[in-house]
Amino acid sequence: MSSDSEDFLPEEEPFDGEMPREKGPPGEPIPAILHSFYEDRPFVSCTRCGESLADFADGYRISKNFNKDECIIEYALCLPCLDAMLDEASEESKVALAKFQAENLRDVSGFNDCALCDKQFDAVKNGDYSFAGVCVGDKMYDSAMVCFSCMEAMAAVMSEETRRTWDRFREENFPGIPSDFEPFPNQGAPIVF
Repeated sequence: MSSDSEDFLPEEEPFDGEMPREKGPPGEPIPAILHSFYEDRPFVSCTRCGESLADFADGYRISKNFNKDECIIEYALCLPCLDAMLDEASEESKVALAKFQAENLRDVSGFNDCALCDKQFDAVKNGDYSFAGVCVGDKMYDSAMVCFSCMEAMAAVMSEETRRTWDRFREENFPGIPSDFEPFPNQGAPIVF
C-alpha cells in the first residue's frame, strides 16, 4: 500500500484523560397507570406552570392518588416546579420530612411495595394509596407506591404553613374541586421521594 492511503485513515482523537461517561439506565416506558385519566393520554404539560414536560431535561414527577381503582387526583410537576413547591414548605416541615424519610424510606421501587412501610399493594388496593413516577421524556426511571397510613403519617409531620401551600396548589390547579374537598383526609402535602 502506498503512503497516500494513510491520508484516508481516520485520525485517533487524543486521549484527554477522562473516560467516556456511561449512560444512565435506559428507563422504561411510562406505564398506563401513570397516564392522565382525565385526558386519556400521557401527561404532556406541567400542572403548575403549563410548560411542556418534554422540555425538561431533568425530568418531572407524576403523582396520582387513588381510592380503590378510582383516580381521585392526579398531576405532573416539572422538577423546577416541584423544587419550588418544596422550597415553599416551612423549615419546620423540611426538617420533619427529611427525618421522617430518613427513618422510613425503604430501598424499594415500583408499585408493589409501600416505599415507607412493609405493606404490599395487595393489602392496600381496596383502600386509599398513591403512585408516583420520576420520568424524563417518555421514560420512567423510578416509581413508588405509598399507602394511606404512611401518607397520613407524613402529613402529620407537616406544619400548618406547609399545609396551606398544598391547599394553594390545589386551589390554583384544580379549580373545579370544592375548597373543602380532601382527596385523603389529613393529607398535608404530595408525596416526595
